[in-house]
Amino acid sequence: MIYLLFIVLSFIIFFICLFNVYRRGISQFFTSMFVLSSLFYFLIHLLLPVLQWDVSFFRYQNDYPIDIYIYSILFSFIVHACFLFGINSFQLEGKQQLLFMKLSPNYLKRVFLVSILVFAIGAYFSTKNIIAILSMGFDAYITDRISMGVGNGLALLLAHWTYISCLLFFFIYLHSNNIKWLRKASFVSFITAFLLAATYYSINSNRNSLFILIISLLAFSMAFNHKYSGHITKSQLKKTITLILVIIGFSFSLHIIGKVRHQGYDSIQQDSQYGMVNSLNGAFGNHENIVWLLSHEYKYEMGNTYTAAIANFIPRALWADKPLGAGPKLKNLIYPGSYVVGRRGNSSLTTGFQTELLMNFGIIGSVVGSLVIAIFLSLYFIFLRKQNSPAIKLIYLFSVVVFSTQFFYAEFLGFFARYIFSIIPFILVYLTTKNIKRVYL
Repeated sequence: MIYLLFIVLSFIIFFICLFNVYRRGISQFFTSMFVLSSLFYFLIHLLLPVLQWDVSFFRYQNDYPIDIYIYSILFSFIVHACFLFGINSFQLEGKQQLLFMKLSPNYLKRVFLVSILVFAIGAYFSTKNIIAILSMGFDAYITDRISMGVGNGLALLLAHWTYISCLLFFFIYLHSNNIKWLRKASFVSFITAFLLAATYYSINSNRNSLFILIISLLAFSMAFNHKYSGHITKSQLKKTITLILVIIGFSFSLHIIGKVRHQGYDSIQQDSQYGMVNSLNGAFGNHENIVWLLSHEYKYEMGNTYTAAIANFIPRALWADKPLGAGPKLKNLIYPGSYVVGRRGNSSLTTGFQTELLMNFGIIGSVVGSLVIAIFLSLYFIFLRKQNSPAIKLIYLFSVVVFSTQFFYAEFLGFFARYIFSIIPFILVYLTTKNIKRVYL
């Protein structure tokens, strides 16, 4: 029954995605919240749960009742359907995104100078954090990452400016065809920023951020290119479908190979280090949160985890009893007393959009909450898209990517703080270039 449900829901999701791609171009894979969020929903709440069930690979308990598991998959699908309806309620996906532009040399030069400043700040803090991790030892860091962040939140957030500078340099490179020195300089700067970001995210075991960086670069490259928008040919559609099927087939092949290699074991333990399931579970294993919550009774947070995201900007030294985020609270639900504020060795759990809705508002509240949040995001994106400034359009494109990806698997507290700090460089670009002449196609 689980496998049949997976096939039916997967068909619906891919039909929706391919229909949008056929109508509006291949760029929709990376620039449309409707499509990109659906792909991440598929990964987190369809593909991975089925793979986990197939090998009985779970983190919180040995197994779950099949009826609860099926219910969890249907619940997630309904929540995502409401999210898609909310996103499309104000026709966010109804028109071309109109991000094509030709920018003046003076404008691009100013953006380049700001990007260098952003990179310098990001490089300083990312290098500082790398040195700190290597000094304490990678094993010690992995077992107690939360302690490193205590009192060091600003440094951790500013380190992500390396990521943003990489996007800015890439944006300049795409638009500086007629300025040879700037095109070369921006390309070298882009490569430098990308390599530093890749090094930093590898050392701090944050591979998801590198994955999202690559998706953002693909979004930037396609959003500013006419040939990736509009109706696609049958040949392009066929190649797109073939590529998707090859990726899925390759993924399942790795999964099957992993199972065959471990046939000699009596059982597959939760801490086993084999195959694709373990790898994906570490990055996107959020659905089990929903299965566990549906299997147990708990007190609804009623919005406290969202309040914690705003309170996160206030130091705990000034507000000792400020609310915890969803990760620590879920950890204490599953393992009571395991997370204690201020204690060394704390570890948390990654929650994600649907998990936090369920924690805060229950089943019915999650459905309503998904719709409300999607409508709010739709209005926010429409506001950004209507602005004439290229910098604001970059905020729009960046926001579509992160709210379609990280938002679905990250704890809202950390996501919100990182998002706010990530758009500051774009705002700096806007403030320093608003009086410079811009030329549009």
